Amino acid sequence: MLGKYTLLLYIKLFLVVNVILLGIVSSYAFAQLLFLFKEKSANIAISYLLNLLPISFFYLLPFSSVIAMMILLKHIFSKKLDLIVQSFGVSPLKFLLNIILFLVFVSFFNLIMSFDVYPESNKNLYSIEKEFKKRQEIEDLIVRNAWFFKEEGGERIYINFQFVDIKDGNIAGVFLVRADKSNILEVIQSDRGSWKDDIILLPIAKVWNIKEGNFVAKGISIKLFDIKNAQPIGEKVEHISLHQLVLLYSLGKRVGLNYHLYLSEVIRRFLSSLSPIAIGITVMSYAIKRRSILAGFLSFVPAFFFYWFSFVLTRFFSESVSFNPLYGLFAYIPLVALSLKGLYYLGKGFRV
Repeated sequence: MLGKYTLLLYIKLFLVVNVILLGIVSSYAFAQLLFLFKEKSANIAISYLLNLLPISFFYLLPFSSVIAMMILLKHIFSKKLDLIVQSFGVSPLKFLLNIILFLVFVSFFNLIMSFDVYPESNKNLYSIEKEFKKRQEIEDLIVRNAWFFKEEGGERIYINFQFVDIKDGNIAGVFLVRADKSNILEVIQSDRGSWKDDIILLPIAKVWNIKEGNFVAKGISIKLFDIKNAQPIGEKVEHISLHQLVLLYSLGKRVGLNYHLYLSEVIRRFLSSLSPIAIGITVMSYAIKRRSILAGFLSFVPAFFFYWFSFVLTRFFSESVSFNPLYGLFAYIPLVALSLKGLYYLGKGFRV
C-alpha cells in the first residue's frame, strides 16, 4: 500500500516537473519565434512547439526524473517513512521498486519513440528553422534516394543517388540515364564515387550505350551542378529512423563510407533513452544512504558527467578520428558500476 502511495506521488511530481521544464522550453521557443524568425504566425508557432516539446522531453528526462525523485525523497525523509519501513525489515529497494520500474517504463517508452517519432519531430523542427529562421550555416547533411534532373544541348540527364554526404562529397549508389527527346542514349551505374563542386567522379562505372549496343566498365566524370545546391533536401543523422540508420550502416560498410557515424547515432539514442534508469538508481541510493537530498544531487553530478561524456565521445570517435564509436561506451562503464552498486546497497538496506 505504501509502495503504491509513493508511486502515485512520484508520478504526480514527475508530471508537474516536466510541465514546468517544458513550459520553460516553450518560453524560450516563443522568444526565438519573436526575435529570430523571419516570419511569425500562429501556425508556425504551433507546429514549432509540437515538434520541439517531444524532443525536449527526450533530452530532459534525466533532469526531470531526478528532480521529481528528490522532491519525493524530501517528503519521505520528513515523514520518516524510510526509517519506518526499514524498521519492519523492508529494504529501500523493495520500498521504492515501483518507482524504479516506472523509470524503466518511461525509458523504454523513450527508446521506442526514438526509433521513428522523435527523428521525424527533429526533422520537422529543422525544416521549420531552415525555412523561417535567419539563415545559418548548413553542414553535416546527407541526401538519401534522391533524383535530380538536368537538360543540356538537347539532352536530358536523370540521375539518382542512393546516398550523398554533402559535407565530404562521398556518394553511393549512382544511377544515371541520358536521353534525347525520344530515346534513351546511355545508362550509367556505379556503386560509389565523389562529388566536388559541380563534378561527380566515378572511379568504376558500368556504362551501357543503348544506341550502339555496347557495354564498358571505366572511370568517368559527370558535370552536374554544385553540390551546395543539394543542401535544401539534406537531412541530419538525427532525422533518420532507426531502420534507415541500420540500412545506411550496412550500405556504408559495403562501399567504404563512414558507417561509424550511423552506428554512433544508434548508440546515442540508446544512451539517451536508458540513462535515466542508471542515473536515477545512483542518485536514489546516495540520497537514501545518507538521508540527504544534497548527497543525492551531488551524486547526480558524476553520474550525469559519465553519461554525457560517453554521449559526446561516441560521436567524436565516429566523426573526428574514425575509431569505432563503441569505444565511447567505456566512459559509460563507471555509471553502470555506480548504478549496480546502488542497487546492491538499496537491496541490502541501511542501518536505521
